[in-house]
Amino acid sequence: MDALSHLLQLARVQVRLDKRCLLGGVFALTHDAAPQAAFFHLVLRGRCQLQLDGCLLPLEEGDWLLLPQGNAHGMVHAATQGLPQARARAPVLLQPGTALALHSNVGAQGSASVELLCGSYSYARGAGQLLSQWLPPLLRVNLFHRTDPPGLQALLAWLCREAQGPAQPGAQAVLDGLGQALLALALRAAPQAELPSGLLPLLADVRLAPSLHALLADPGQPWTIATLAETVAMSRATYARRFQALAGCGVAECVLRVRTLQACAWLADGQRSVADVATAVGYGSEAAFATAFKRVLGQTPARWRRLQGSTAP
Repeated sequence: MDALSHLLQLARVQVRLDKRCLLGGVFALTHDAAPQAAFFHLVLRGRCQLQLDGCLLPLEEGDWLLLPQGNAHGMVHAATQGLPQARARAPVLLQPGTALALHSNVGAQGSASVELLCGSYSYARGAGQLLSQWLPPLLRVNLFHRTDPPGLQALLAWLCREAQGPAQPGAQAVLDGLGQALLALALRAAPQAELPSGLLPLLADVRLAPSLHALLADPGQPWTIATLAETVAMSRATYARRFQALAGCGVAECVLRVRTLQACAWLADGQRSVADVATAVGYGSEAAFATAFKRVLGQTPARWRRLQGSTAP
């Protein structure tokens, strides 16, 4: 399994496409903060703005936005010349008849200038939290300007057809599956969106990505800068410099994050004792594991597991 798929699996990411929006004139859609969730929006047509932390970010057709940490935000009309700013906002109402819930503020005779697909994804406690923190707080990729990865445009076309058509048997399952694929493809494309550093540039680097794959495949190995550098035939010094520049953290910090991600998945499953998990993720003692785990999540593994409702020792 490749590293990105492995990380999404550990985080148990579940995508949910919520609604399609047809909007015109003055509008504002607000989203409250959501713990253990993330929001995404795809601008299918027109221009609008993201309202986040008191700032406005102009958006255009094809822009896909991801807010991995579930921040409160709004989607508002574009501040273009001639827009009837003084006109009262028309209510955004649910319109029946399509597979994906349609919300619109234009009547049957009205004309929408903006079309959005909106959704969210939930993730597992611990592992999902760590993955979301490893991503930028706002990720923006224009998918319409891209011809790669192969199949992206076909997937977008299929997603739109399914969302706009009448509900067929299994429609929500199909939409959510397409949303899951869209998330993976957009994250694959994201490193080229001028990201300075982080998880996605690291995953996209052909030189270093195999070492992250090796770490994920066997987190229990006594990994060091030298042993990870050996997996990609690089010197220790060159590997450390390149890793820091791409990942935005040191090798030891990355090893700690990956081990904690995997530990969370095993602890939540409840099939292994804390001591067994400690050994499986590379710690020589349960005490050393507890210290490392608490550094990342602020709780000991045993307490974290109790809070998840697991009965394993």
